[in-house]
Amino acid sequence: MANEFKKNHAEVCEAWRLLGAVERSVYLEAAIPKLALLTGDANKARKLFHHLLSSAPKLDEVQRMIGATGESNDLYVTARGKTMVIGGESARAMAVLGQLIAALLTGNEVILHCPSQVDMCEEAAKILYNVGISDDVLSVANDSQTITLLYIDRLAQVAVAGSQAEVQSISQELANTDGILTQVIAVTDMEGFSEMLSLDYLHRFVTERVITINTTAIGGNASLLELGND
Repeated sequence: MANEFKKNHAEVCEAWRLLGAVERSVYLEAAIPKLALLTGDANKARKLFHHLLSSAPKLDEVQRMIGATGESNDLYVTARGKTMVIGGESARAMAVLGQLIAALLTGNEVILHCPSQVDMCEEAAKILYNVGISDDVLSVANDSQTITLLYIDRLAQVAVAGSQAEVQSISQELANTDGILTQVIAVTDMEGFSEMLSLDYLHRFVTERVITINTTAIGGNASLLELGND
């Protein structure tokens, strides 16, 4: 049964990743009105969240790269993987939820952890479940210790909302972990949320990949194939 759960969990998370940012944004768009009400400043929150979702089409863009004759190379971005969204003691709900929306929009599996705002996290998760986001894709882990969670296997990145000291403490702890390199995405501006307004913010949640296709092998250039018959 445990193996079946892990198999289904992986399949659900992979399906979320493969949806594409525009399709994922439809789910998140439906949740924004209620999520914004959890922040204490619904108007400001809606503007911030809509700003993040407006970048969805760019995340789905594929760039054709110049390559060798007889092959095509397409560059695209995809989710980095398992992502933890952490809210520190000084974090505003808007910052935590902004990080959460960014992590989900980019196709990642997300673990939400904000011990100082347990009710907000539970309500946010319920809102997102109600619009169709699976509990395999989003889980809440406020009953666990932060340090313990940082040692989760194959944790790709940690999005921290909080003070500089909190970000530094988490970064130092991650440096002691084994396995893959875990990236830290910090939001410390609790008034202007300037980090989330930067041009490269969402790209910190993704990684680049290239699809290379041998067009000659599938008949892309018949004249090259004829050379082998001389």
